[in-house]
Amino acid sequence: MSTPHDTPSTPAGRKPRRRMKTIIWSIVGALGLFATILGASAAVAYTSLMSVVDEAKELVSDIGDSDAVDEHVDSMKSSTRAARFATAHPLWRATEVIPVVGENTRAIRLLSASADDLVGDVAAPLLQADLTSIGPVDGVLNVDAVRDVGNVLAEVGPAAQQVHLRLIAAGLDTDKLLEPLQGPAGQAVDAISLVSDLLARFAVLGPHLPTMIGADEPRNYLVLVQNTAEARSLGGNPAVMLRLTFDEGRMDVTEEAGRFDVNTGRDESIVPLNPWTEELYTDRVGKWLQDITMTPDFAQTAHLARAFWEETLGDPGHAVLSIDPVALGYFIEATGPIDLGGDVVLTEENAARILMNDVYFRFPGDTMESMQLQDEFFGLAAGSIFAKLTSIDGVFSDLASPIVKAYSEGRLYYASTDASENKAIKGSKLQGPLYRSTNRAETLLGVFINDTTEGKLDYYTDMSVAIASDVCTVSEDDVPTFTTTATYNYNLDPNDVSGLPHYISTERYYPKGVKATDLVFYGPVGSTFVSAKVDGQEYVPHAGTNDLGRAAVRIRIEQQPSTSTDVEVIFAGGEGQEYGPINLAHTPMLEDDVPLDLDAAGCH
Repeated sequence: MSTPHDTPSTPAGRKPRRRMKTIIWSIVGALGLFATILGASAAVAYTSLMSVVDEAKELVSDIGDSDAVDEHVDSMKSSTRAARFATAHPLWRATEVIPVVGENTRAIRLLSASADDLVGDVAAPLLQADLTSIGPVDGVLNVDAVRDVGNVLAEVGPAAQQVHLRLIAAGLDTDKLLEPLQGPAGQAVDAISLVSDLLARFAVLGPHLPTMIGADEPRNYLVLVQNTAEARSLGGNPAVMLRLTFDEGRMDVTEEAGRFDVNTGRDESIVPLNPWTEELYTDRVGKWLQDITMTPDFAQTAHLARAFWEETLGDPGHAVLSIDPVALGYFIEATGPIDLGGDVVLTEENAARILMNDVYFRFPGDTMESMQLQDEFFGLAAGSIFAKLTSIDGVFSDLASPIVKAYSEGRLYYASTDASENKAIKGSKLQGPLYRSTNRAETLLGVFINDTTEGKLDYYTDMSVAIASDVCTVSEDDVPTFTTTATYNYNLDPNDVSGLPHYISTERYYPKGVKATDLVFYGPVGSTFVSAKVDGQEYVPHAGTNDLGRAAVRIRIEQQPSTSTDVEVIFAGGEGQEYGPINLAHTPMLEDDVPLDLDAAGCH
């Protein structure tokens, strides 16, 4: 029998060590479980959101099959609900306080919730409306179906806007995310912004849509087709005007006109110009039909277009719409190829090239007859595309993608004589490129192009822009500065100059192949002009004024083929201004993108 003295003694530190090991392993186990749950949640969120993308792509091809649309919508709702649930639990929210990681998990949660709200409150009711019943059938839109869809748009528009406003209020900054997430997150935020903006407009227009397509009486629209090969601030020389007539849902091209059909090249402006417009762009804006798009103020352009048409041709119609050849190419996605005869077939890929360049090689002479043939060809192409749109049998929603693309690139403008319609487009790109009246939501700066060569050499150009600002670091006692540098590239091969047709390089004011361009720079709302340089040398602008509430200056450059010119303009901000994110408004060019390099230290 053992005595107490025989019992093995326990080292004094053994029990605390065991307790410590237990605590450590408990922590490790908890962290492991935490990581497992987070990993599973992330996997669910990722696969669910990718499933939504895949379903959306399939849905586009199944528009017209109501059963298939219902299945896609149900699947998308299920996926976004799963993504939202996977990123809404307390463990996921707890990660949002972790440096570096937190901003990314927060972004995933916010975007998952936004996707769920958009699918459930916006996409589902909109897609479950019978879009196929809109038509057109035999070129006629179903007025009753348009009325029904207009009512749905009026309902879902505010819901989409709320999703966007919640994202803004959350202060999501995609530039702070890890690089692999920046691109997808940025695209998602941009898409939500664009969709909410468009639906907000349509929500206001919804009740008016039947009237706009001639439900009560015929409705006429004046369409400007701008030729981007001869650049103007809004796009290009408005070479062709069409009158579109809607009557009980049927759209027809009822008249076509150009510069030879109106009194252009007049001694005085057809209507009085804003004095700041005349100071900046001269009175050519009101004397020549070809120059009414020199100003980025589309409301003024529309007023001038109506006056030119009315003076010679009668009632110009209810509203003015503007479009360019690049956007017409987008519409060919919906219509299919357009056969113009004489072995010319317009496709989405070749429309811009044929309309802005090839036509001048087809009719190369320097006679009035050649110029008329060029304009007639341009008019035939534009009219044929609109005529095809009016005669196809299909789903109107096929036009959604090209319309959104043209709108986002600033290739569609609209000005109405109806106050409610103008209210719907106010503050949107349909109003014009400088559509912001304050800097609060977005600080827009502008760079606009006006050809002064009297040719079609802008087909051979492109541009990139850099903006630098101290708006987020300047002291409260100082005003911020905004430096805009445009690099304008004239890419024509010098070896091709001799073969250019007369109307591409007329030699009227400059030697053949030499290009002259007015670049017009706009600062933020309330700004003042500070200084300008051309290729590093101080430069005094040709003109400057306050236009659309902004400082603006016009700078003329001349270029030889295959050269680039850098133009730098500095503006000072106004006192007491609130500045939102910086962005650029510019002339839409042949390419669908003008690269922007933004350097604004301290901005989020």
